[in-house]
Amino acid sequence: MKTINYLALVFIIILSGCSKDNPDPILLGKYTNGYFVTNEGNFGNGNGSISFIDDFGNVENNVFANNNSQLLGDVVQSMNIIYDNAYIVVNNSGKIEVASVDSMMHITTIDAVQPRYIEQVSENKAYVTDWGINGVQVIDLTTNTITSTIACGVGPEDIVESNGFAYICNTGGLSVDNTVSVIDINTDQVVNTITVGDKPASIVVDANDAVWVLSGGYTEYDPNDWSIISQTQGSLVKIVNNSIVLNITFPLGNNPSDLIIDDSGSSLYFSDGSLSKAVYSMSIYDTELTSAPLIDRNFYSLGYNDGKIYASDAVDYVQQGWSYRYTSSGSVVDSVQVGIIPGGYCFNN
Repeated sequence: MKTINYLALVFIIILSGCSKDNPDPILLGKYTNGYFVTNEGNFGNGNGSISFIDDFGNVENNVFANNNSQLLGDVVQSMNIIYDNAYIVVNNSGKIEVASVDSMMHITTIDAVQPRYIEQVSENKAYVTDWGINGVQVIDLTTNTITSTIACGVGPEDIVESNGFAYICNTGGLSVDNTVSVIDINTDQVVNTITVGDKPASIVVDANDAVWVLSGGYTEYDPNDWSIISQTQGSLVKIVNNSIVLNITFPLGNNPSDLIIDDSGSSLYFSDGSLSKAVYSMSIYDTELTSAPLIDRNFYSLGYNDGKIYASDAVDYVQQGWSYRYTSSGSVVDSVQVGIIPGGYCFNN
């Protein structure tokens, strides 16, 4: 009887260990099947970081520092996965840190000036937008070195590639610009400049290869009392064959931001509002804005992956922030605490 009871106890323990209610914690150095959050950190403090959340909802903060015994740097702006490597853009430290995406072990550092976003544009080449040069740094992915630069507009920001062209949002940096630079990725030359709304900052490509650009509009303030001197409207434009075919304007005083697109490339999502924003959605076939918000809450950044909307809350911009997941219909799924000022998402699945 004692032998039977002992075996039964062992069997129960094994079953308990396999329960879905007790998912295994993240093993240090295993960062597959989940998503990364880029946490900017407090400006000037050098405490930017990366968080990883696996498919079970387990969180590991500071994954780069945990595996390399060093902090990432000042203002972790964005991250992109290219082949087996994570390219982590650290804006105020003027660099791109390259690490193995599965282990987060450091590989090399690419020095830039004020880099913002990185996008692979061909098999062995990537573009990095850089405010410090008002242009693009061209990266050789085989050597992870900068080989040349391309002059664009002021404050180049988000970037996409479509049909042999790279489209660069020139947001104006701390001033104002209203253009999208079109670069032939074979020649690394600007072949067109498209005028859009003031402060274009986010850009996506839809299922039909149309390019959508969201501009926040520009507000000029009196430096003495912060009263508004002038404003321009935000806009959402659709570009086909390097020409604008649709231009939707937002109410004056609204500052739309964070344009993203779903997995199928058929639904757009963005934040909009004046003092308090909400998340809205629209089909790529719509020709006007919807009036009802999908998620009536203000977020710092948005992402989309595998049928879910990801949204970050920077709280008070001093303490750790939060990342939320929603269904595509706007119902909350879960939330996790991440790093300071979570500003972007990168998915590894």
